[in-house]
Amino acid sequence: MRRTLWWWVVGVIAVSILAADIVTGPYIQFPILFVIPVGLGAWYLNRGAGIISALVLVGCRFGIAITLEENVIPDWAAAVNAGIRLIVLVGLAVLLVAAREKRALALRVHILEGILPICSFCKKIRRPDGVWEQIETYVSNRSDARFSHSFCEACGRKHYGEYVTSSDSKDAEPGAAPDRGGQ
Repeated sequence: MRRTLWWWVVGVIAVSILAADIVTGPYIQFPILFVIPVGLGAWYLNRGAGIISALVLVGCRFGIAITLEENVIPDWAAAVNAGIRLIVLVGLAVLLVAAREKRALALRVHILEGILPICSFCKKIRRPDGVWEQIETYVSNRSDARFSHSFCEACGRKHYGEYVTSSDSKDAEPGAAPDRGGQ
């Protein structure tokens, strides 16, 4: 769903819960249901949406408590309840976003995890269906990695020796003496 639609879903659920809270009177309350819009906002939108939802819902519930229910609950008790609800709901939003990020990271790690059956000669990788695939294709299809092909100085000297000249490059083979130009 698009972000705008998720904002509408969160808003409609929040308004419905608050309306049910007002209609049922002071003895039946629905603040436990605040976890639904806060959770949806945090999971499908972002941490800010979850926190905003928590602030708005707790603020509205506090407003209901000190206006419509002023004869039932003292203002200090309504404030304490609002503080507790706010701490719990903001904590929920933060934890849900962290869980979503952890889940996304686990999916990314799983994409290229484990032992890959690779041919020791041509370096193709065998897929689970038994088909051998170029390593570049295999990795590109399973990650955001892209390849550009070149060759290091050592391979250049080995395969294209007459075309590649040595230099004092840091890419030279370890332990190889640098070319001093006849010195």
